Amino acid sequence: MLQHRGDGDRSSDEDLDGHSGDVDFKDDFRVSCAKEMALLALMEKTGYNMVQENGQRKYGGPPPGWEGPAPPRGCEVFVGKIPRDMFEDELVPLFEKVGKIYEFRLMMEFSGENRGYAFVMYTNK
Repeated sequence: MLQHRGDGDRSSDEDLDGHSGDVDFKDDFRVSCAKEMALLALMEKTGYNMVQENGQRKYGGPPPGWEGPAPPRGCEVFVGKIPRDMFEDELVPLFEKVGKIYEFRLMMEFSGENRGYAFVMYTNK
């Protein structure tokens, strides 16, 4: 929590632990960069694309080399109770253990956290 000294010099303001607000910003920035690098590594490894639109982040759809129509009804699974600090770099490898993923849609908050649920569409039943 920042403590304002009231002397007009914001650069001398410190939190109650004696740290400036820049420390928290730098830590948050490092964490954000690490998450982004993990997502980029996943996309490079798998060849899938990722797009964020309308409050969801879509990974895949269709997978590289896919020919033909999208998978039939019954291939999509709802997943709930996802920890809000988990993202595709951890979730996709977990769900790939079940089968080949056609598309993974993670619902997102504007803050950058996930909303705690996703949809996984597999290539077949």
